[in-house]
Amino acid sequence: MNVSIKKSVFGIIVIFITSCSTISYVPNISLDISPKTINKSVQIEKFVDLSPLSDTKNPIGGFSVTNPEALSNMLDVEVTNAVVADLSTSGLFKQVSRKIDNPDYILKGEIIKYAGKSELNDFTKITLGIAVASMIMLSATNNNNYILGVLPAYSYYFGVPFTKHTAKIEIIMKLYDKNNILIGTYTGKASDRNSSNLYHNKSLAVSRLTNKTFSSVIMQIREQILKDIKILEK
Repeated sequence: MNVSIKKSVFGIIVIFITSCSTISYVPNISLDISPKTINKSVQIEKFVDLSPLSDTKNPIGGFSVTNPEALSNMLDVEVTNAVVADLSTSGLFKQVSRKIDNPDYILKGEIIKYAGKSELNDFTKITLGIAVASMIMLSATNNNNYILGVLPAYSYYFGVPFTKHTAKIEIIMKLYDKNNILIGTYTGKASDRNSSNLYHNKSLAVSRLTNKTFSSVIMQIREQILKDIKILEK
């Protein structure tokens, strides 16, 4: 019986360790078309990444979507490309591109924060720690009472959430005219969270959560720009 329990707990630990591997993440915006179009052309410059280094750090027992190993390119390039793709297809402006001859406006962006992380929740950290300690004491003393310390870890097999996912993003966009005079500043900020159990794809869950938050940020900025439509169409 002790051997069977040890194998079960060892299996849980292996699952946790292998789930900490780095994922592949691509920033993506998923929004509907703009209800109105500003009849102007906009050139978008590469965004400046001002997000803290802590956003990229993999947490213990988890991972960060902006860790360098998770991105195929630098975050500033990835975010810029995503914004260009969204504004080009949404019809917010007549024309949007990274390079335009004689554009009406130039859009510059700053990434203040861009964090999407998956990590063990508090319940998992506590129960896993107790399970490991109980196994050590069981092996050292052969006292079967320590088996009780292992039992909470079995709750993961019944669908109890063991990881938490969080996303926090803040982006500032500034619109300049062709003479480099600031016309407007637009800020988007959003956060969200959810959790996964043993049978969910954690990589997919945190990627979707982060892109959902990213989309919310861009939607806020789009709405702010549309409020200035009369100014921008002069």
